[in-house]
Amino acid sequence: MSLPPPHSYYLAGLRIVSEIALPSLMACAQQIGSSVSIRRARLPETLSSVTAVFPEGQCNENELLFNIPDAARYLIRSGSEILVDQAANSNPGDVAAYLLGTAFGVLCHQRGTYPLHGSAIDIVDGCVAFVGDSGVGKSTMVAALASRGHQVISDDLCVFEASEQGVQVWPGLNRLRLWDDALAALGCDQPGIEREFRGLNKYLVPTQPIRNPRKPRRLQRVYQLAAAADGDLTTITRLQGAASLEVLMQNIYRVAIAERMGRKANLFVTCAAAARDVPVYRLSRPLGFQVLPDVLKVLEEHLHELR
Repeated sequence: MSLPPPHSYYLAGLRIVSEIALPSLMACAQQIGSSVSIRRARLPETLSSVTAVFPEGQCNENELLFNIPDAARYLIRSGSEILVDQAANSNPGDVAAYLLGTAFGVLCHQRGTYPLHGSAIDIVDGCVAFVGDSGVGKSTMVAALASRGHQVISDDLCVFEASEQGVQVWPGLNRLRLWDDALAALGCDQPGIEREFRGLNKYLVPTQPIRNPRKPRRLQRVYQLAAAADGDLTTITRLQGAASLEVLMQNIYRVAIAERMGRKANLFVTCAAAARDVPVYRLSRPLGFQVLPDVLKVLEEHLHELR
């Protein structure tokens, strides 16, 4: 019996050739550019060479092995392949979520591109990114902006790199991750919505197909989302020097794993270059869906300066 051909997708400037279906990604029809292989395989319990151990797994300079009970074990090698040993009776959605989250984040660290734990939208001549603590409302913010006509180019994982052309962000996943209360408040009731994990009220909401999915965007601004004190209005404050660098470093996805892999120094250099090149702002706003339109008005007025 012949096996079905692998799927081919775009993600973060890469062509992903995968034995596992990943409907959150954009299909890739052209065999061009750097490629990453995702394959099913039986994986060893340990690596042959181990330089660091952490609760979910172990790593060396070029490999990382981690285990998610009841989902899969994942081995990421040299920034070019991800091997998946799927657990019996596992949920395909759970397997894909960790594959496109931790596993792909590790692969980016191995390649020398860096994943921000944030979301990004297109603007004129580039993009802006939103970062902040988990639960602060990054995906809700970009979902609300999308409903007002803005193009979402990445949610939750925002891959960037610094070069002579400036800091650039690659288009990412073709969906948003929203809690059930955000779904209801924003009226996200289009077809194709799926629960992300079993037993967790967070959902994957398809977005409009990304224009030019193989083209990076110049990062024009970073907004750190924060909750305003009771009674305070929405404010946007420019951060300077070490404060802007700290925001970027604190919001690197899986930074602790990058440190165990011996990549913290390179990461610091890249974030320092990004902080010098890209303005970083703190967006403090009152929480609650009822005040979100007022927050968006302040933000869009601030973004208007870039036109």
